[in-house]
Amino acid sequence: VFWMGVCSAWGQEGNSADDVHKGHHLATMLCTTCHIAASDQSYAPTLRPPAPSFESIAQRQDISADSLQKFLTTTHQGLDNPKGMPTPNLADFQVKEIVAYILSLRK
Repeated sequence: VFWMGVCSAWGQEGNSADDVHKGHHLATMLCTTCHIAASDQSYAPTLRPPAPSFESIAQRQDISADSLQKFLTTTHQGLDNPKGMPTPNLADFQVKEIVAYILSLRK
């Protein structure tokens, strides 16, 4: 089946330019209330202090596609951690795109 050849595995660090572009778009739509997700976002985060910028997250030594995917699909906010990041409830393909975008920010 053709589509199976197009899909990449989570563990792969390589991502298509299309995934990066879509991830940038999603990040600027969904994540900018709390994060500086992109240098071209329309407004500053309203969260004070803001959550870590996506660029700073990308520079962390322990960040990988797998760790980002796990983080984005795990609940962080609850009674025991009321200020934790809310689970963004993204579809798998959206998580993949945001992960690709974040990893594209590595220097």
